[in-house]
Amino acid sequence: MSDELTQRYHDIRGRIDRACARAGRAPGGVRMVVVTKKHPVETILRLSELGVTDIGENVVQELTAKAPTLLGKFTIHLVGHLQTNKINKVLPIVQWIQSVDRTNLIDAIEQRFSVGTPRLPVLVQVNTSGESSKSGCAPEECGSVCERVAASAVLDLRGLMTIGPVGGQERALRASFQALRRLSENLTMLPRPDLSMGMSDDFEWAIEEGATIVRIGTALLGDRTPAPGVR
Repeated sequence: MSDELTQRYHDIRGRIDRACARAGRAPGGVRMVVVTKKHPVETILRLSELGVTDIGENVVQELTAKAPTLLGKFTIHLVGHLQTNKINKVLPIVQWIQSVDRTNLIDAIEQRFSVGTPRLPVLVQVNTSGESSKSGCAPEECGSVCERVAASAVLDLRGLMTIGPVGGQERALRASFQALRRLSENLTMLPRPDLSMGMSDDFEWAIEEGATIVRIGTALLGDRTPAPGVR
């Protein structure tokens, strides 16, 4: 086990706990998903020794390459944009999709979902920063997309996800997180929705604004290098 990785892990857990304390929240209410993009499976497997149970991947090609080694060892979250033509590859692998953002994607997942399979937990991704480079439904579409997920027989609506503005300062990042929290307060079909917001550079602010899931990559795993066999 890498002493450096262990130290970084405990440092991040401490930062999560302190952010929760500042917000008057219990630290056990924040789930850490480690984003493992471009990190080899050897590094990822070390995470289980630290007690990490949730990992996230952005790219379907990379996820499918790693999956045979990781299945059964972690809860796997897809945190990146999902194209409808990649659904068949993703469904047998992931236990959560954090990036549902449009009704035609929901339709396509339902059409390809195996009968008898447990409902799949999903988050609706909302583009709270308004950046054209980002995926996610518009805030004014959030309610209708959530209603569509809630009506699904195969999807299990768990809450909302957002990505803060790229290179944003604290005020802009907090505004993005606050916007997601306000949207969650209107989800009458889900009394206690999860809020996935905050990454390596801003997760403490996200927790203070109500995040229940944070997505940590570089702060824990260091700079990314391509995993073997993945571009």
